[in-house]
Amino acid sequence: MQKIENTVDMLSTNELDSIDEITLVTRFQNGDTSAFNTLVLKYQDQIAKLIYKYVKDVEATKDLSQEVFLKAYKALPRFKHDSAFYSWLYRIAENCCIDFQRKQKRRQNYLYDELPKTPEECLLFGSFPSPSHFVEMEELGDMITKAITHLPPKQQEVFKLRYDQKLLMKEIALHINRSEGTVKTHLHKAHRKLRELLRPYLENKPLEWVDEK
Repeated sequence: MQKIENTVDMLSTNELDSIDEITLVTRFQNGDTSAFNTLVLKYQDQIAKLIYKYVKDVEATKDLSQEVFLKAYKALPRFKHDSAFYSWLYRIAENCCIDFQRKQKRRQNYLYDELPKTPEECLLFGSFPSPSHFVEMEELGDMITKAITHLPPKQQEVFKLRYDQKLLMKEIALHINRSEGTVKTHLHKAHRKLRELLRPYLENKPLEWVDEK
């Protein structure tokens, strides 16, 4: 299918409102696939507004709108006219939005779970799933690496000794000539600071600190 927005000449709002969708659907199901382009023009604004109410993001709205109409295009041959075309299209859009939100939620929850929370957790950057399974993990690893440079020097040192060199608490204490309690305190503060630094990233917000160094 050609790119939707370039397939037909623009019609006026009145012309679009007067279009008989049943006729267009029937034409499409009888082999006239060009009829689908007019259906897109008739409903693309309504679908975009619906999607935006869910996702509150312009780029995501564009992508999901395209996805909705592609799914409708593929499924339309099986449309049985047991509901209005727009009702059917609305359900496709709604399901796409729900799937999108679930994926975003799973991504955020997974990434939050992967962040260090207690000094006893053995979080090793190399233990993240491969990018082929979780592409976000590679990006998150890069973000964590950058965020570490924003830790205070002692916290940064302790964090790297713990997770880069895999030293035990007592080994770190001997290395920096401090008590194990002090090491745990530095590590706990480092974990908390990293979560604060990375929270905007996990919420798909700009990271103000990225270009500071």
